[in-house]
Amino acid sequence: MTKPSIEDLAARIDELEDRVDELEADTEQLEATVDAQAQTIASQRDQLSHYETRTQALEAELDAATDHRKHLQQRLYAVESEDTPNDEPNTQLSPLQQLIRLPSKALSNLTANQERARFIAKDIKEYATNVPAGFALDSSTIRTVLHAKEGRTPHTQTVSRVMDFLDDLGKAGVKIVKRRGTKRVIFSDHVVSELAETPTASSSITDVVMGWR
Repeated sequence: MTKPSIEDLAARIDELEDRVDELEADTEQLEATVDAQAQTIASQRDQLSHYETRTQALEAELDAATDHRKHLQQRLYAVESEDTPNDEPNTQLSPLQQLIRLPSKALSNLTANQERARFIAKDIKEYATNVPAGFALDSSTIRTVLHAKEGRTPHTQTVSRVMDFLDDLGKAGVKIVKRRGTKRVIFSDHVVSELAETPTASSSITDVVMGWR
């Protein structure tokens, strides 16, 4: 076998160096392509996050508008019922208890946020934390509960509306406080005991309507 000459070896080395240069150029081009694709993906994720946030905001606004519309319908129903009453109102129950006792056929009269408040109030002991003032339910916990219920994270405005309903319907036994930047709904021990003992059945929605703002 003939031993390659120095010239042959030099030519071979030149070929290899050219090939290495080509590979380096290809690698740089691939890296640039990957970087560009990564930037595109990041941009698309930002856009998706923006759209999701906007969608949640619009859904919360729609919930608020629906709350207002149904609230007016409920008030009108209550006024009409005063002229033709069918049942004696149960004045021994708080509005929040009456909300829990609504029969399934009356639930369609509730707004989305009223139904969410009812869902939480039914099992308040499971979600609220025992504190010196009674039981506390913070906005983060409400958000977690609603996410588990609906499969998506509720908008901040939705959580706030649910807290407002719990506060309104709980009357003197429930209040909203803000500590260390976190909103909490505080339930008295008496209210929590009442809610825990309240069965889910009732005969009229009017009782509840008249207690709402």
